Amino acid sequence: MMSKKTKESRRNKNRIIVPAKKLRKDVIIPKPSKQGDAGADARIMGFKKIITEENKRELLDIKADSYKLKPLERIGCPLGFATAIPEGYYFKVVPRSGLALWEGISIVNSPGTIDSGYRNEWMAIVVNLSNKEVTLKKGDRICQIILCKINEYEFNDTEKLPESERGLGGFGSTGKK
Repeated sequence: MMSKKTKESRRNKNRIIVPAKKLRKDVIIPKPSKQGDAGADARIMGFKKIITEENKRELLDIKADSYKLKPLERIGCPLGFATAIPEGYYFKVVPRSGLALWEGISIVNSPGTIDSGYRNEWMAIVVNLSNKEVTLKKGDRICQIILCKINEYEFNDTEKLPESERGLGGFGSTGKK
């Protein structure tokens, strides 16, 4: 049987260190709640209104501690930190299941992708998919971030693909029986 100290040592040996820089004093750098959790909750540190008028597209900072998100409206929620993700890894920004289920809140480009070369502030693009207004507040846990390993790949241009049981069945074809 492996000792507790040996298990801890093995876990730390496999740990990926991701440098994170707080961009505001009150930022809480995300970390998994429990050992073995895939995701870590990130918190809202501000609001950026999405403006699209005529030929103009911009993000407008909103100076407020909360924001009422209307049905089908989206808003940028800065997370207050920047990172230097090690090469060979990236982060997914995904919805929190409780917010999705109970409030209808999701992440528009789910999963959002933060590449290793990105050094700017992280932001979640939040959408209200419910039929009621939802109030978002600074400090609220708004999304989860999940570290993923990149697999090197390339496509091989071919004339014929190997056969499969599904064959050329389209979307939903596995549910027909």
